[in-house]
Amino acid sequence: MSPRPSPSSSRRAPRRDALRNDAIVINAARAVFAEQGPQASMEAIASRAGLGVGTIYRRFAGKDALLDAIAQLFVEELDQAAAVALTDPDPAAGLEGFLDFVGVFNAEKRRYAAALTERVSGDDDVSVRTADRVRQLTQKAVDAGHLAQDVTAGDIKALIVAIRGVVAASPEGDDAPWRRFLRIHLAGLRSD
Repeated sequence: MSPRPSPSSSRRAPRRDALRNDAIVINAARAVFAEQGPQASMEAIASRAGLGVGTIYRRFAGKDALLDAIAQLFVEELDQAAAVALTDPDPAAGLEGFLDFVGVFNAEKRRYAAALTERVSGDDDVSVRTADRVRQLTQKAVDAGHLAQDVTAGDIKALIVAIRGVVAASPEGDDAPWRRFLRIHLAGLRSD
C-alpha cells in the first residue's frame, strides 16, 4: 500500500480559467473601487467583470479578500517601479520618475488608496525589497550630487506619504497640487 499524499502535495495549481477569472475580477474591482471607493458592492464588481457574484465569492471570500489581493498587487507594482527607476543611468531622473509614478498611482486610486495602504504590512519580502530600492535610489541621487548629502531614504519615504496626503486633499482629476508639492520638495532636497 503506497502512502497517502499529504494535503499540501495533493493540491493542484489553480486552473487556467480560474486564474483568468481572478485577473478579470481584480481588474474590474480596481476600476469599480476607483469610481466608487472601497464601499463599492461585490455586485457592481461582478457586473463590471461580466461574471456572477458566486464566481467571485468562490475565489475571494469577500470584499476584504479582494482588497487584500489588490493591495498585494499595489506593493508589487510599486516595487517594479522602483526597480525600473534604479536602471535609469541618471539618478535624478530615476528618483523623480519613481516619485512621479507614486503620484500618478495614488491619483488613479485616490478613492481607495487609504484602504489599500492599511492592508500593506511593510515587513513582507516585497515591501522590504522596495524600501531597499528606495534607499538605493536616494543614495544614488546623493552620490551624484543631485540631493544634499544629508538626505536619507527616510526623507523620501516621508515625501511619498505626503504625496498620498496631497492627492487625497486635492480635487479629483487635478494633478497640479501634488506635482507642485513634489517639485517644491525636491527643490528643497537638492544640493546647493
